[in-house]
Amino acid sequence: MRLRNKFFIQHMITIIMLLAAMYVVINYTLSKSMIERDTQTLNQYYSLHRIEALKIINDKKISIEELFSGAYAPLIASHLASNSNFQVQLFDRQGTIIGDSSSKEDLIKRNDIEAALSGHTATVITEGEGAKILIYASPFSFEGKIVGGFRYLLNLEQHEHTLAGMRTWFIGVALGCLLIALLASYSFSFFLMKPLQALQHALKRVAVGDFSRKIKVRSQDEIREIADDFNLMSSALQEHIELLHLEQGKQKKFYDNVTHELKTPLTSIIGFSELIDKLEHKEEIRNCNMYIRKESTRLLQMVDDLLRYSLKGDEAWRVQLEQTNLKTVLIDSLRILEPTLQKSAIQATCTADNCEAYIDPKRTQQVLFNVIDNAIKHSECTHLNITIEKSLENHTCMIRIADNGRGMSDEEIHQIFLPKEEKEPRPISSHSHGLGLLLCKQLMELQGGHILISSRMDEGTVVELHFQNEKE
Repeated sequence: MRLRNKFFIQHMITIIMLLAAMYVVINYTLSKSMIERDTQTLNQYYSLHRIEALKIINDKKISIEELFSGAYAPLIASHLASNSNFQVQLFDRQGTIIGDSSSKEDLIKRNDIEAALSGHTATVITEGEGAKILIYASPFSFEGKIVGGFRYLLNLEQHEHTLAGMRTWFIGVALGCLLIALLASYSFSFFLMKPLQALQHALKRVAVGDFSRKIKVRSQDEIREIADDFNLMSSALQEHIELLHLEQGKQKKFYDNVTHELKTPLTSIIGFSELIDKLEHKEEIRNCNMYIRKESTRLLQMVDDLLRYSLKGDEAWRVQLEQTNLKTVLIDSLRILEPTLQKSAIQATCTADNCEAYIDPKRTQQVLFNVIDNAIKHSECTHLNITIEKSLENHTCMIRIADNGRGMSDEEIHQIFLPKEEKEPRPISSHSHGLGLLLCKQLMELQGGHILISSRMDEGTVVELHFQNEKE
């Protein structure tokens, strides 16, 4: 699925979830607010009815017991319910309804009456006669004793109509908002993806050797930085490669070295760039941009160094030794090679201890790239096990790279480090120019180290890179 479609679907799901949450909250809040308002109204009526009932007792000179009896209770209930939209009931101390302002069938539920007789007001919502009924029951105390209570039954049909109208209105507004938001999201995703698609097409042109494509982005964000870095990389590569073509006649061997060393950073740049189309978060895009910029800078530096040596007629590799943590160089190299490893379905495990050694970090990284690249392309392995070991006795640090591939014979190992002219004739493909491990050996020796290779057929190959951890 394309990144644009993912972006659109993600926004759609997010908006729908927000609207659904708003619907639930609004519906619940409105319903609760209406019930609380009605309960408060019934409570106010109860206060008035209590005063009126006491007034009836005083005017008619009847006792409180007679108020909650079958003779007076129906008349009092009807009187209290006049000019109101709810039903009034009176019940005695045994919980029996002795007075009702309506002739409608009584509700079976009695939990509210029991609560009222225990001295608490009770509010219950139940079903009755095809509609919800709000029941409010309150005790009637006289001279410190509960002698009965008042019960109010309010039909909530009007509330249901109000809530139904609110739901219809909300759904209509929500659908309108959803449509507007999706149209805006689709338009935004179009403008967001346009420069990425241009970058993708340009990278495909780079893959076939065309560096003339330039990308223009007006936004001030990470995509603009990626485009600028790509344009910088393309311009620099185009310039330097043109110079290399002019020197092709007298620098054939040198040109072979350059083309071999350029493949690893270019592959890393293309790999991270292809990942951008699959990423969703800006932080992940920013990380890919960082590695593209880093590899572009490394590539420019590499080409510039090689070209400078070529113009001077100096084909020797030069190193600048400094004390460096081998673990940092190794982890950074594996991170750059991660897209290539994933694409080749190769799993790499790394067990690395901190080990300070005197090395040239750039040249050491070139060695690691070449060794791991050979394992990926030629060993037919599915797993790489990489470790760093420190020897206190020999004052050395060792990087050990073991694969589970097809292995090599003793004759093949012997051929590895021979110059191209001394090797047995073999096909030179686009994946290998026969220079990689010979360059690795030269670079290791220039740093005061060495490389060892051991292998068995059908059991895999082990490459050991030994470095000095003390300055000579």
